[in-house]
Amino acid sequence: MRIIAGEFRGRSIESVRDLSVRPTTDRAKQTIFDILSNRIDFDGLDVLDLFAGSGSLGLEALSRGIKCVTFIDKDRKSLEVLEKNVASLGCESQCSVYQADVFWYLKNINHMYDLVFTDPPYKLENIGVLPNAIYDSGVLRNGTYVVMEHSRESMIELDEQKYEILKKAFGQTTVLIMKAIVPPATPRT
Repeated sequence: MRIIAGEFRGRSIESVRDLSVRPTTDRAKQTIFDILSNRIDFDGLDVLDLFAGSGSLGLEALSRGIKCVTFIDKDRKSLEVLEKNVASLGCESQCSVYQADVFWYLKNINHMYDLVFTDPPYKLENIGVLPNAIYDSGVLRNGTYVVMEHSRESMIELDEQKYEILKKAFGQTTVLIMKAIVPPATPRT
């Protein structure tokens, strides 16, 4: 795998050597970032990368100018590869890596992000509720983009009251690019 554009363009990153881990293809990654580049300015963004694996999406965003990225994955092998990738790019000061269950993390974090990537295992038991779990966690600002990859066969619950949704298909993979619709907070009386 490689970084496609930006500061680290052309640099190779390792991927997890495990058949249950499915890295984002260069074609899908290029399409994701082409779409995002036409909608947001990466400069200074705070990014969350859920089910981070080797960190391909978060590191690509970092190469394109984001301020910092928080990587979450519960698999120790994936995190070891991710930490090697971060070190090889020399971007440790911009990266936070946590070993945690994504659903636990979403329930326990008190931080908002500008962009969220989520690339869950296709066989994740509760994959269908992930967009709502992210939305309901409070990590999204109005206009935050959530990029989610999933199997074409996965039944994903999408609420058009919560997200503006764009779908792209790549063989067996569907990529959702969802823009959060978060109403302003109601003042307390």
